[in-house]
Amino acid sequence: MFQVSVGGCNSRHPEPYVMFRPKGLSEYLLLIVKTKAAFSIGQQELTVDADCAIIIPPDLPYRYQSVSGDYINDWIHFSCDSDSVWSELLLPLCTPIPLPDPSRFSMFLQQIFWERNYGSSRFRTENVSLLMQLLMHNLADAYRHRNSQRRYSPYYSRLQTLRLTMQSQPDRSYEADRIAENLGISTSYFQHLYTEFFGISFQSDRIRMRIEYARQLLAGTSLPIRLIAEMCGYSSEVHFYRQFKAHGGMTPAEYRDCSSTGKRS
Repeated sequence: MFQVSVGGCNSRHPEPYVMFRPKGLSEYLLLIVKTKAAFSIGQQELTVDADCAIIIPPDLPYRYQSVSGDYINDWIHFSCDSDSVWSELLLPLCTPIPLPDPSRFSMFLQQIFWERNYGSSRFRTENVSLLMQLLMHNLADAYRHRNSQRRYSPYYSRLQTLRLTMQSQPDRSYEADRIAENLGISTSYFQHLYTEFFGISFQSDRIRMRIEYARQLLAGTSLPIRLIAEMCGYSSEVHFYRQFKAHGGMTPAEYRDCSSTGKRS
C-alpha cells in the first residue's frame, strides 16, 4: 500500500538552483528529472541526465542542483507499507532510471495528484495506491529495459500508439511498408524496431490481435463467421479459417462449439 503526501508537476526553478536536505526526508522522494542535474545522495556523487527518474529513501541526506539553465522536475513524497517492495520489483534506489517516454510518467503523476486532491473520498486512498503501484511497475520495466533501443528512439511513443490502434481497430488494413513510409523510415527498420520494442514481430502481433478479437466474437456473439472474418480485417473467409486454425488448432466453428459447451481448454 502506497500513501502520497505531496507533490508537483513541471516545477521550474531558475538558475542557480540548489535543493539541500542534510537530514533527508521522513518519506521516500521520487523525482522525474527533466533537466540535467548534479546529485549528492549520502556519500554518492552522480550526474542525472534529463528524462530520468530517481527514488531517494527516507532519512538519507541529499543535495541536487542545476547544471546549466533552469531546473525542472516532477516530484512526489510518498510512503509504503513495506520496504521489501524494491527488492520484489528489482527497482534500485538512488539510481537514475532512463525513461523511454517521460510524458507518460508525468501523466501517471498528474493522475495520482488528481485522485489525491479531487478524487472520490470513498475510493481515494485505494486509487492513489493502485496508481502508485502502476507507476512503480512502469519504472521497474523502464529500468529493466534501460539499455534497450527504445530508450533512445524517437519512434517508441509513435509505435505504442500504433499498437493500441491495431488492438482497438483490428479490421483496418495495416501494411508495414505504408506505416514505415509515414514514419519516414525503411520497412525493414520499422519491422526491426517493432520487434525490439514489443518482443514480437509486427506481422505476428497483427495476426494475434485479429485472432484474439475473433475468439471474443465467436464466444460472445451469434454473428455469422463470414461477418466475424470481415470485422477482424480478413477479406477472405478461407484465409481467416487457415490463420485461425494455425493459431488455435481448431476452426472458428469448432472454437464456437467448444465455447458454447464449456469444453474449450
